[in-house]
Amino acid sequence: MSINLRLLKHFHAVCRYRSFSKAADELGLTHSAITKSVKKLESDWNIKLLDRTTKHVAPTEAGRRLYVKAEDLLGFAENVKAETIQGEREIRLVCGPAVIDTVIQPALVLFRKTFPNTRVTVQTMPPALAVEELVQRRIHLLVFHDRTIEGLVHQNRLKVKLVYEEPYKIIIRAGHPVLKTARTLEDMLEFDWVVAGFDTAFESSLSKDQQAVLAERNFPKYKLLSQTACIEMVLDSDMITTAPESAVAHNIESGALCAIDHPMTMGFSISAAMLADTSSEPTLLHFIECMTR
Repeated sequence: MSINLRLLKHFHAVCRYRSFSKAADELGLTHSAITKSVKKLESDWNIKLLDRTTKHVAPTEAGRRLYVKAEDLLGFAENVKAETIQGEREIRLVCGPAVIDTVIQPALVLFRKTFPNTRVTVQTMPPALAVEELVQRRIHLLVFHDRTIEGLVHQNRLKVKLVYEEPYKIIIRAGHPVLKTARTLEDMLEFDWVVAGFDTAFESSLSKDQQAVLAERNFPKYKLLSQTACIEMVLDSDMITTAPESAVAHNIESGALCAIDHPMTMGFSISAAMLADTSSEPTLLHFIECMTR
């Protein structure tokens, strides 16, 4: 049973609008042409996809299943067309907020020297949702803490590479009161914390005792989608954050911030995950290489 993308596109438009007329207007075709396309698709596949009345159009159960798959297939076809014409692809990646401020920015600077015409889109979303987007081929690359990557579903379909590793440090302003304490976890939790994207998958990798202490103190008080914003809040207050030391090197050099050892011995260990069947894509491989530098 072959798949005719033109017929699939017409069916998808009818489902989206619940109307043959509106679908025809969007595609610049006649009502009759759209009707014939849907009938042809149903005939070719020997299955009813739409329930029709004079005032109502709705997908059947089979039609609802096809609508979801059609959206993925049509999107993939558009990507193939764009990549073939342009010669270079768009990279859509999802990562944690701390990764954007530490790994992605310098990687982009390096990457554009080799692929200046490749479009790169970076966004953040919950890891469990991100891996489903990856499997549906709506994004190309995931970049998260390695413990988060290890906890994702679809492991048999992923190829994972460790790209960056550095210990987390406690980041505080110069002269912070915690410097006069024993610097235990309990001492530090006396102050408000602001962190970038503290996700539950990573939290679950901590010991039970550590999790219990954090839960008791309702940690963290502030959770943001920007590590830069966390650093700015620490500069202006007695709040505490955690980050790799390299992310705040210039603030440490200027004397505005201090980096001290983390009481929980946490590591900023970042991995990239892609679908195994895309692991030879030159643009993806080069972007990952740029992150490792």
